[in-house]
Amino acid sequence: MHSNEHHWSQRTFTFTFICDWLLPMGLLSLLIGLPLLPDRSLYHKLFYALIAAPALVALLVRPQELRPLLREPIILVFLAYAAWALLSIGWSDTEASIGSLLKRPLYIFMLLAGCCLLAQQSQQRFTRCMLIASLAALPIAFYSLAEIATTWRPGHRLVGPGALDNPLLSSHLFGFFCILWLGLGMTLPRQRGWIAVLPVLILGATLLATGSRTPLLAASLAGAWLALACWNKRSLVLALIGLCGLSALLLLYPEALLARGTSYRLELWQDALSRISQKPWLGFGFDAALAIQLPGFSVPFSEPHSFAIGVLYYTGMVGLSLWLAMHLVALRQCWINRANYLFVIAGALMVYGIGGGLAEGGGILARPKEHWFLTWIPLALIAALSFSQRTSETRT
Repeated sequence: MHSNEHHWSQRTFTFTFICDWLLPMGLLSLLIGLPLLPDRSLYHKLFYALIAAPALVALLVRPQELRPLLREPIILVFLAYAAWALLSIGWSDTEASIGSLLKRPLYIFMLLAGCCLLAQQSQQRFTRCMLIASLAALPIAFYSLAEIATTWRPGHRLVGPGALDNPLLSSHLFGFFCILWLGLGMTLPRQRGWIAVLPVLILGATLLATGSRTPLLAASLAGAWLALACWNKRSLVLALIGLCGLSALLLLYPEALLARGTSYRLELWQDALSRISQKPWLGFGFDAALAIQLPGFSVPFSEPHSFAIGVLYYTGMVGLSLWLAMHLVALRQCWINRANYLFVIAGALMVYGIGGGLAEGGGILARPKEHWFLTWIPLALIAALSFSQRTSETRT
C-alpha cells in the first residue's frame, strides 16, 4: 500500500515539475532562443530537452491526460494532417529515413501537448511566459536596430543577433512579437493600453529594417483581425494609423515596397503549380524532392515560397484541405472566445502567420525554426488556451 502511494507521489511530483518548470523554460527558449543562442543546433537541443522530451514523459507518467488532449479539435485535425503526410511517404521519392520523417510530426505534437499541459496546470504561468518573452524581445530588437544603424550601407538589411541569419526569416520572429504587443495595446484597459505604444514602435521599426515586404502584408491582416475582434474606438484609431503609415511609406520610401518587384514569387508559383497539376489530389509525397530552376540563378529553389502551395505540392488537395481546416478550426475558436483577450491576441498571431505564409516558406512538418512562428507556435498557443478553458469547464 505504502509502495503504491510512494509510486503515485513520485509520478505526481514528476508531472508537476515538468509542467511548472521544464515546459515554461522550454516555451521561453523556443520564443527567444534564436536571437540569443549562437547556433541552431543548440536551439534544437533545447527544444528537445525542455519541451519534446518533458511533454512525452509527462504523458507517460500521467497517461489519462492523453484522452482530453485527443478531444481538442486543433490537435485532432493536426493528427489527421500528420497521418496523411506520413502516409504519403509511400509515394514520395525522399531519400530521408522513415525514422527521421516520423520524428517531425512527433516534435510538433509534443509542442501542442506541452503547451496544453502547461496552460492546464497554470494558465497564469503560461501567460507569464508569453509576457516575459515579449519583454525580452524588446532589448533584442533595440540592439538589432542599433547595430544596423552603426553599420548601415545602401541595400543593407537587418538580420539580428545569435542564430538569426536571414532578413526575411528574422522578420517572422520580430513580426510575431510586434503583433503580440499590438494585441496587448488593443485589449488592455484604456489606462494601460499606452504601455504597448513604444514596444510596437521598436518592433515595427525592426520589422521595416529587415526590408521584407511579406510581413507588412501579414501585419496589415493581423491589424484588421484585431480591429474586428475588438471593435472599439481603438479599432478606428488602428485603421487610421495603418492607412497613414502605408501612405507615408509609399510617399517617403516607395522603393521599400516596389523596388524588388515580385522577387520571383510569380515564377516560382507558376513552376510549382505546373508540377502540382501532374498529381493534384495526392501530391508528390512528404519530403519529396523539389528543385525549381529560374533563369539567372545557379542554385535551384527548394521551396515554392508559399505554405499553401508547398502543402499542395507535397500532400495534394487532401493535405491542403486538412491544413486549411486546422487553421479554420483555430480561428473559429478565437472568434467564438473573442471576449477573452488572450484568444484575440492568439488569433492575431495566427492571422499574421497566415499572411506571412502567403509568399514565404513551403516546407511542411519541419524542425523548430523561424517558420514555426508563422504556423506551429500560434496553433500551439490557441490549442493551449482552448484546452485550458475546456478542461476547467469540465472540472467545474
